[in-house]
Amino acid sequence: MPTIFNTSWLAVILATIAFFMLGWLWYGPIFGEAWMVAEGITEDMATARLEEMGMAQWLVSAILITLGQAVGVLMVLHLAGAKRLPACLKTAFWLVVTIVAPLLGYASVYGGYPLNGFFIDLGHFLVGYLIMAAIYAAFRGKDKVTVGDT
Repeated sequence: MPTIFNTSWLAVILATIAFFMLGWLWYGPIFGEAWMVAEGITEDMATARLEEMGMAQWLVSAILITLGQAVGVLMVLHLAGAKRLPACLKTAFWLVVTIVAPLLGYASVYGGYPLNGFFIDLGHFLVGYLIMAAIYAAFRGKDKVTVGDT
């Protein structure tokens, strides 16, 4: 099977699906109501936005955005030399803390996005990136005989 950053594309597909499904759960049954309050929208408004864009366009856009993040996380893991689970999780954690959190912070500090929305979004990225890192470790760490956590 073809690879990207020395990792099977199957891992990228699985990571994309896992992160996408986490988003569906996170912004739906888990934190959907709290997130809509933070966004300042109602369920009817969210449905209207979706209908205005069209389900097909939304789905393609959402999957491409998720795929981009999945490839980005893999690229960072590859550049960091992370192969085993501990190193992959540590790298993904620091990626969220040093890049994702500050970028999300801009919306709160300069855009007036409520702090509860920031934490909902940050939690989604943290859990999602850790899940993707675990998936990648399952593919990148297999058949490796290296010593240490890389």
